[in-house]
Amino acid sequence: MPNQRAIAVALGLNQSSVSLALRGDPSIPEATRKRVLETAERLGYRPNALVSSLMTHIRSGRPLRERGTIALIFSYPEFPPDYMNPSETFRRQYEGVVPRANQLGFHTENFFLRAPGMNSRRINRILRARGIKGLILMPPGRGAKVDNFNWDHFACATIAYSWVSPETHRVATQHRHQVDMAYQVLLERGHRRIGFCLPAEAVEGVNGAWTDRFLLWQRRLAYKKPIPLFVGKPGVTPLAEFKRWFSAAKPDALITLVGHEHEWLEKMGLRAPDDLSLVCLNRPPGSRFSGMEENHEVIGAATVELVINQLIHNEFGLPAHPRLILIKGTWGEGETVRPPAR
Repeated sequence: MPNQRAIAVALGLNQSSVSLALRGDPSIPEATRKRVLETAERLGYRPNALVSSLMTHIRSGRPLRERGTIALIFSYPEFPPDYMNPSETFRRQYEGVVPRANQLGFHTENFFLRAPGMNSRRINRILRARGIKGLILMPPGRGAKVDNFNWDHFACATIAYSWVSPETHRVATQHRHQVDMAYQVLLERGHRRIGFCLPAEAVEGVNGAWTDRFLLWQRRLAYKKPIPLFVGKPGVTPLAEFKRWFSAAKPDALITLVGHEHEWLEKMGLRAPDDLSLVCLNRPPGSRFSGMEENHEVIGAATVELVINQLIHNEFGLPAHPRLILIKGTWGEGETVRPPAR
């Protein structure tokens, strides 16, 4: 997108003169103003409303106030109770979005696709009528469709992978790093047969990151007797299936998603870390389990920054080259992994 600097270079002027000419300032000769306007049109220059508003505030000496609204799109009729749980993943991401937007001078407003009388077409009309140009597709998408949006008018980003479409910029956890850290910690602490457990819905989740990293580590470790991935979870999968897998695999440590397998281990008379170590790839906040903690608030904040960056640079529409920004997690020691050797 051409800017004022490009116009200045094309005409051999300084940028301040171009800026004054574009605002119709009488200090710039009429002939020069005409040349600037013609060149701006030829180059396809479009003024950025946010930057113009900001500069108007600065020149007036008034304090900077709200710079605009960013719409948060939810695939819900309203906030469900679990979304408001302080330990809930999506709630933590939301709590990263709103404060960061406020810090950068933006207000956020929630829009619910499945609210009575609401749909993507109507939300599109509301946003256009109110001049709201930035939006975030908030998780979980759960198959939501927003195919009636005219994306050419919006700067957009998505949190994680739950919205399959549209293909836009995304911010997510670096899930492959989560798996790498889990294996590395367990290997450093002397474990040699590391089992891997996922619920069925997570096998292809997070863009396949958990499963493909598991396969990579199987290749790296080159077990003489490979340890297959166990797929299931308590309450859905019979304990007998886990027992059969466990007896055949003989793991001395388990990598799990959130630690549900601990329930099975207790029924089998096994304790972590006395009998084997247990690691969570997504450690629940406040849990006694050891594992990786996803930095959900950071993910939310980074998503807002992506949208605001587009607004500032006058970039609207679905990107030709979508960006995927990955945020590393943090190891949480917990009580279920063998301590480091001294």
